[in-house]
Amino acid sequence: MEQLSVIHAPLTFGQLSLWRSIQRLPPEVCNLPQIWALPDGASLPSVEQALEALEERHESLRTRYEPDGAGGLVQAIWQPASVCLEPVEGGDDPARTAEEAAERTAADPFDLVKDRPWRACVITSQGAPVRLVICFHHIAVDAWAINQLHREFRVLVDGMRLPEPAPTCRELAAEQWSAARQNRRKSARKFWGEIFQAAPAMEREPGLDGPEGAAALSTRWAQLGSEEAAEAANRIADRLEVSPPSVVLAAFCLAVHRRTGRDRLLVAVYTNNRTDPRWETLVAAQNQVVPLVVAPEPGEDFDTLVRRVHWDSFRAYRHGAYNVDDVLELGREYGYRGSVNGCFDGSVSGYFRYFFNYLGEYQQEHTSADRQLRTGTGGRNIGAPFYLQVQDGKALTCTLRENSVGTGFDEVTGLLLLLRDIVIAAGGPG
Repeated sequence: MEQLSVIHAPLTFGQLSLWRSIQRLPPEVCNLPQIWALPDGASLPSVEQALEALEERHESLRTRYEPDGAGGLVQAIWQPASVCLEPVEGGDDPARTAEEAAERTAADPFDLVKDRPWRACVITSQGAPVRLVICFHHIAVDAWAINQLHREFRVLVDGMRLPEPAPTCRELAAEQWSAARQNRRKSARKFWGEIFQAAPAMEREPGLDGPEGAAALSTRWAQLGSEEAAEAANRIADRLEVSPPSVVLAAFCLAVHRRTGRDRLLVAVYTNNRTDPRWETLVAAQNQVVPLVVAPEPGEDFDTLVRRVHWDSFRAYRHGAYNVDDVLELGREYGYRGSVNGCFDGSVSGYFRYFFNYLGEYQQEHTSADRQLRTGTGGRNIGAPFYLQVQDGKALTCTLRENSVGTGFDEVTGLLLLLRDIVIAAGGPG
């Protein structure tokens, strides 16, 4: 009986783009674990009821994904189901217990055909619920959606209601694939063609194509937080009437240019595709990468570079929702095939060496203001050659991960320190 009530629909552009990106990645990379503090007095039933209300409200939380026989997927939207959570006693250290539970659930892959794209457990302290550990599959949510779900969960767990109904992925998919959107799809394809013409030739990671086969990639990351850089970035943004992400992106590109000597950079910039108010509250993986060609000019002052990056990004964002298969077909015409470092084969993401993702206040509790440069090799890794994530808050926290045949930390630490110094110097006196 349950199967009779399943609704099938095409994927949205965002879902299709993500699916193409993750097909050859380890499945656990798509897991996005979160730890949410529970309000005083929250009960296990109130948490379960809040999650049931979220699943009923947002179709993506009850959607499975079935193969369509042509190398893709279709949405299979199930009916809402009851939620029964497992309480885990945290004793005297529920925070640590929550972290351990998050690590376990992050390592457990989802079956997209059979599983809900989320799972959760409640951490208790002497029997009282104090933390919710919830893990989402990335195809159901992005960072924006997680922030929204957290806000809505807090409303629901307090026994309140949410106002208007939420939009659905099948509604968005129907619009994106419709005849009425044909001109926009053509416009996006034309834009990518212009990018391919202006971009440097695709450059494979050295060592991947040797006579003895591909060398193994190693991963490492560095993280640097700076209150001074946050204040400087905001001053620059206010002075130039641009966005703080444009300031940081320009500084990143300039740092890469200075350290590598590359004159033209093809950068993948993540966009959340929520400028249309109709889809702003859609819980889904709406984000896609848009291409940006950045070419710092000799003797150019930083303000000029920032303005150009800002307006070029603005134009790119207008084409942020696109059919990734169109772009893959077009890319082959311009010699773009495979991927830079062997990851993302069969995906547009494979074309890029540099990735930029401005997360804003997402997981702000993990930002760092102590100026301590941290390094490591573990953690979630999507395989991008160079992937910069930026978190906003009291401090500007930048995390740069490298996946290459090298082993040292010099590049990731050097780029972060130079990025910070560029922003602070351009910001002027506080």
